Amino acid sequence: MKVRTSIRRMSGFSLIEVMIAVVLVSVGLLGMALLQSTALRAGQSSSDRTTATMLTYQLLDMVRANRRQAASYNLIGEAAFTAAGDGRTGACAPNAVAPSLQWQADRDMWVCSAVRSLPEARGSVRVTAATAPAGGAAGAPTAGQITVTISWLDNRVTETRETFVVTTGL
Repeated sequence: MKVRTSIRRMSGFSLIEVMIAVVLVSVGLLGMALLQSTALRAGQSSSDRTTATMLTYQLLDMVRANRRQAASYNLIGEAAFTAAGDGRTGACAPNAVAPSLQWQADRDMWVCSAVRSLPEARGSVRVTAATAPAGGAAGAPTAGQITVTISWLDNRVTETRETFVVTTGL
């Protein structure tokens, strides 16, 4: 009599196949989580750059609207940011005395907005006056310029200070 040995097909998965599949899925999910976290940090960094851009152009518009006191905006620097405190104290406190000159009110509003919106914000303004050609020489006068610099700590991506600088004519 012949003995039939039939090899039955096994159905299902072996334990090693399941473990390999779990490892592959885990690696994929960890990669997606890392990608999501990187995207969130980059998005916040981008938001800070957008805020810095808007604040810079806001100050440029303030200076253009107050051209008679334009040279006074040169006084905006590190000291103004130190006086602003954390954005809720010092010059930014709700009960702070309002300045009498327009450029000072603009300074306080701009500095307080920067300190509240950007981490460890700092900035400065440099205004150069318009000049006429020397000795009555022929030629066009040089237009005045304003340079606004704002920097902040970008600790989400690079752990460095980011700086945004704009120079334009008055």
